[in-house]
Amino acid sequence: MSKFCEHCGSELKDNDKVCPNCGAAVEGKAAKKDVKNANANTEKVEKSNVKTIAIVGGIIVAAIIVIVVIFSLIGGAYKTPIKNYFNGVQKTNAKTYLKAYPEFMRENLEDTYDEEFLEKRKESLEKTYGDNVKLSYKVVDKIKMTKDELDKVKDELKEDYDDEKIKISSGYKVCVKLTVKGSDEKETNFMTLDVLKINGKWSVID
Repeated sequence: MSKFCEHCGSELKDNDKVCPNCGAAVEGKAAKKDVKNANANTEKVEKSNVKTIAIVGGIIVAAIIVIVVIFSLIGGAYKTPIKNYFNGVQKTNAKTYLKAYPEFMRENLEDTYDEEFLEKRKESLEKTYGDNVKLSYKVVDKIKMTKDELDKVKDELKEDYDDEKIKISSGYKVCVKLTVKGSDEKETNFMTLDVLKINGKWSVID
């Protein structure tokens, strides 16, 4: 069966690799099919690579977000007892207030820092600043306590509470900017709180 050049129409011999008339390369159906299959395979590989890159990229981004969240939570854990300290005063809630302190201290403090104590503190603030007193605070600085400072506090707590199991792994002297605002007056002061990691939990010591 005769075959002809796809470019110029000249008749070709079976063994012609190029057209004797125009010089165009002679491609058989098998060759075209191979080229088509090769292109299809290349396209599949490219799509697969893009999908893989997208999945890996998504996993990396998600991992980074998780790490950032974890570090932010860990890094700010020392602020939790400070929050309980001021929220307890603001809401005159002894249970919240006592959460600021280590567990071994709470039983001894329950009779002192009860609802009555917090109510009296609120009344005292209202006499100075007026009704509807609001407390707002901001941690402005923290200084890491030295090992000697931590050991001194630990020894004092062990002696005061007769508890040799007390362990202190870290601590800060935290500077807090405290604003007290009532219907008559507003005042901002700075105070320092010792915040220590005692037996694995952050607590306020005052």
